[in-house]
Order: sequence, then structure tokens, then C-alpha cells
Amino acid sequence: MPETPSPEPRSSHPATPPLIRGSCLCGAVAFEVRGELTPIQLCHATRCRKATGGAFAPELLVADADLHWLKGREAVRVYEAPLLEEPPAYRRAFCAHCGSPLPQAIEGTGFTGLLAGVLDDDPGTRPFRHAFTDHQAAWLDTVDALPRFGGRPPRPGG
Repeated sequence: MPETPSPEPRSSHPATPPLIRGSCLCGAVAFEVRGELTPIQLCHATRCRKATGGAFAPELLVADADLHWLKGREAVRVYEAPLLEEPPAYRRAFCAHCGSPLPQAIEGTGFTGLLAGVLDDDPGTRPFRHAFTDHQAAWLDTVDALPRFGGRPPRPGG
């Protein structure tokens, strides 16, 4: 999951947090986010590509307290891959019925990671960098001007 970037406000009305809905492919699981989402990190790590079946995982974060399950929480399953080098463990949540990726709390951070593709509404944020580009799919030609990091990007403020 992405490092914790500083969220960029989308609204000038902090008393009314944005509402962003999300769901799985079959509709058995639904959730909403009432709060700010981080910018989207495009992660090219091998595990992220395999977990999504795509060229990269479009990852963003939300504060744990801002994610609310609307239905189907009992259908959420979690896969934990073996630790490769260092914690945290690689975990992916998914719908037990259709396999869609779903939000997963990132232990010890206060944040939940999710993939932009499961959001039903515009998150109001956009990609801001590529991570783990040393592992990029050979068939992908990335042509945008976003910053690229061959491995793990630096932590904010560090």
C-alpha cells in the first residue's frame, strides 16, 4: 500500500466532508468514505500488479474512521502474502463472491488502503507518482510526467 502522503483538500467546506461511495463487482459489498482521500499512487510492484491483474495498483488512503461499511462486511476476506523483506505484511481484502479488491486497514497506521477502481464516485484526487517502477510490466510504456521511484518512495517529510 502507498506511503502516507499529505491529503490535499478538495472542498472549502470542512464542515461537510465529501461522500464517496464504493462497491465490489457483484454489489454484495458496499462502503462509503466520508472524509479526505490521499492522492493516488500508481504502484508497479509485482505483488500489486498480480493482486489487481493490471499494469499497476492505483492506491489511495483514507483515515480508518472515515471508512464506513454499508453492506456485505461479512463477505470481505483477506489474503496475507508471506513477508518478503520487511514489515508490514502484504495484505489484500477482496469480496468472497466476485473477488473484487476491497479496502484493507493498514495495521498500526490509522489508515485504510483502497484501490481507486472500486470507487463508484469521483474521489476528487488524481495520481501524483509512480512507485516501484523497477518492477514495471515489460509491456507498459508510461508516458505521463508524474515522478517515478524505482523502489519505495520516500516518506512524507523524510
